Amino acid sequence: MQKISVSGPAELVTIVPYHLGFQPERSVVIICLHAKAVGLVARVDVVGRKDAALAASQLREPILREAPSSVVLVSFEDRAGESRPLADALGAALGLDGIPVDEDVVVRDGRWYCTRDDGCAEDGEALPVPSDVPAVAGYVAQGRSVLADRRAVESLVAPRAEAHDEQMALAVEEWRRTYRRARQATVLGAAGGGTGGPTGQGLWDSLTDECLDAWGVVLRGATPAGGLAALVPALVGPLEDLDLRDALVAWLCPGWLPLDAVDGRLLTRLTTKVGPLDPPRDEAQHADVVCHGRTVQDALLTLCRVTPVRFAAPVLTIAAAYSWSQGDGTRAGMCVDRALEIDPGHRLAGLIRLGLEHGVRMPAA
Repeated sequence: MQKISVSGPAELVTIVPYHLGFQPERSVVIICLHAKAVGLVARVDVVGRKDAALAASQLREPILREAPSSVVLVSFEDRAGESRPLADALGAALGLDGIPVDEDVVVRDGRWYCTRDDGCAEDGEALPVPSDVPAVAGYVAQGRSVLADRRAVESLVAPRAEAHDEQMALAVEEWRRTYRRARQATVLGAAGGGTGGPTGQGLWDSLTDECLDAWGVVLRGATPAGGLAALVPALVGPLEDLDLRDALVAWLCPGWLPLDAVDGRLLTRLTTKVGPLDPPRDEAQHADVVCHGRTVQDALLTLCRVTPVRFAAPVLTIAAAYSWSQGDGTRAGMCVDRALEIDPGHRLAGLIRLGLEHGVRMPAA
């Protein structure tokens, strides 16, 4: 949970787009508070009166699980009053559950309005300039910015030209075949008491090292000599190996899996090839430290955009897991939805989508 210090509803309204990462439109945002700490933040599109009770009931479970001390409702409108059926239904449902609504405000045309008789101006008040709101500085320090709308967020994983390059797709496919053969030869060799030969353990180890070296480069924010596209086959090719994929997720998202559940062979390589997750205080002086927060997220989203589309689901799922672990449900949902468009049967993507729909938090370390 993120502790914030705001002075009144106007400042709280101002930070909402920074928390979501985009400017919401025609929606109601529910902010769960634990004293001064922001917990779950959920956004739901405006609906009409006949659908309001159902929409409110669907949000009830995750809010109750969050057990906030109170909530704030912030409605974003194009037309005066269009958000009231949903906001009123939410307020009534929360009241029945004993959860007080501290503030219930509306944002429209650059102004904010009270919905209660709290002495607010009838014609509303102008929204504060973000630079005048101290809490915004905390979001900016994390690298957070505000995109124009949700469509702009979706563009963060829209395939670039490289993702439609058939030569790159063939290179990824060749990497996958080579890695798969080496892994299978190693398993068969071990079962027969042998070493698996030159295409077995030695080749598998070499390919794994090349893959994790590439991930280390990307996660340290470095620019490869041949551009990111040059590393895509090594980055993406082995991700059908669920042990390797899950080890990467566990490394990036502490708490997802206990590290002692990760294959020791992979854990050793993650330690040496990818690097530590906890940066020293003078992080900027350490090139061997994995970058954090929005920098890692940006690197993962860039990789999603350049990965050949038919191989992108595992990368999108890793990006979704990382975004989820950072409390960024917007980008997590965007990544996982795109992954499921490409591969509707992707099990990990399906599990993350289910967790997001029910407001479940990524387990913390």
